[in-house]
Amino acid sequence: MDDAAKQTVLRHFPCGLYIVTVAVSGEEHGMTANWVTQAAFEPPMIAIAVENTSRTIGMIRDAHYFGVSLLAAGQRDLASKLGRSSDQAPNKLKGVRTKPAPVSKTPVLADALGWVECRAIASLPAGDHTLVLGEVVEAGVENPEAQPLTLQEAGLKYSG
Repeated sequence: MDDAAKQTVLRHFPCGLYIVTVAVSGEEHGMTANWVTQAAFEPPMIAIAVENTSRTIGMIRDAHYFGVSLLAAGQRDLASKLGRSSDQAPNKLKGVRTKPAPVSKTPVLADALGWVECRAIASLPAGDHTLVLGEVVEAGVENPEAQPLTLQEAGLKYSG
């Protein structure tokens, strides 16, 4: 494989920046994700990719619910804060304004563009990540005038 060509092409895939949140037994956790996509209209579903070594994937399996908050343009610092590993920052949601989602009480970001609350219905190994399919059970809009934060706007690069 031509690694340079692969990196060039994959780095041009447009990606938003999202915060995946989860809560289990009173512990709340969040992480920055960019591999998030709508997967179905009816019922509404999204798919997310979560690193196999992250704390998040085990918590989603235990909780059976997760939230995805869409970051607004200008929230790069928040994406960076929640993008650090849990080993470096074990309480990443500390100081971040969240609220409980209606169905599962999973935390979602109160200052994001908007959010969805999902019931995890399937997962699939995908190399160094796990794909999680979630049925959207609730959604909210916090800042309807905002534009979404993209990987490109944030000045971050997908490694490809």
